[in-house]
Amino acid sequence: MSSNSSSGQPDRVAILYVLCGIPAMTGFFVLLFVLVHLFDIPA
Repeated sequence: MSSNSSSGQPDRVAILYVLCGIPAMTGFFVLLFVLVHLFDIPA
């Protein structure tokens, strides 16, 4: 077992990913689909 892993402490990078990364990706896809719908861009 590595010396820098602490038991019971959540990974800071994982928390940032969940709090920032997932909403950012969701917002990107929503914006993408809205723009495609508004400008009638074919798939």
